[in-house]
Amino acid sequence: MSILEIIAVVLGLLYLVLISFSQRIAWIFGILSSAIYVYMAFIGAIYLQAGLQFVYVVLGVFGFINWGKSTETKLKIWSLQKHLLVGIPTLFLALTLGFVFSKTNQKLPYLDAFISAFAILATYLTTKSILENWLYWIVLNLLSMYLWQETEQDLQYTVFLFAVNTLMAVFGYIFWRKKWKSEQTN
Repeated sequence: MSILEIIAVVLGLLYLVLISFSQRIAWIFGILSSAIYVYMAFIGAIYLQAGLQFVYVVLGVFGFINWGKSTETKLKIWSLQKHLLVGIPTLFLALTLGFVFSKTNQKLPYLDAFISAFAILATYLTTKSILENWLYWIVLNLLSMYLWQETEQDLQYTVFLFAVNTLMAVFGYIFWRKKWKSEQTN
């Protein structure tokens, strides 16, 4: 545990609470949290997570800009076919990255690759206000709890962050779904 971890966790929690309420400012907290986690993941030899956190920084900027185009974010739902269309190549990417990084000192390379590849997809879905992003996050946060626990860096606060993220993803899904249903009736 370090002060850096605590700052990253607090920023990550602020991001999650604000994004679940569709608040644009959330992206700023997400960007800052992710920037700290780039360093922490690299030190912990979970290199794909370091890369993922860097991608989060970039996608956070995209999300902040994208959400700033209008004052109201319109929620969307994707069909199962559309999820498969993006999910199958994402799975292939995860398996490829897992194989490549299994040849290094990377910890849990296939798990890290799966989380990293699908988290990029889930973040993209969030930036586009796709309701199902929250379902991806529920699974990814549960897996991330295990991954970060296994880094052996004494990062209990980070594991706690992912536990809270899981609960907030459930809340975010329920909140966005209600909002989407109300948008359909208007």
